[in-house]
Amino acid sequence: MPDASADLGSTLGALAVAFVLVTLVAGTLLDFNWTQAVLLGGFAGAVAVASAWLTARRAGDD
Repeated sequence: MPDASADLGSTLGALAVAFVLVTLVAGTLLDFNWTQAVLLGGFAGAVAVASAWLTARRAGDD
């Protein structure tokens, strides 16, 4: 059975990029207040981490 964990670098990278991009776009361009923007960024970061984990898992199934 393959190891289903993504490496730490890609996971943290996906989290940071998604959080920063979504937070900045929501807070500046979409005119959300900053609390809402940070919450949206956190949700996007969690989705990005899940995506990185699933991608690594699928790559191991080849």
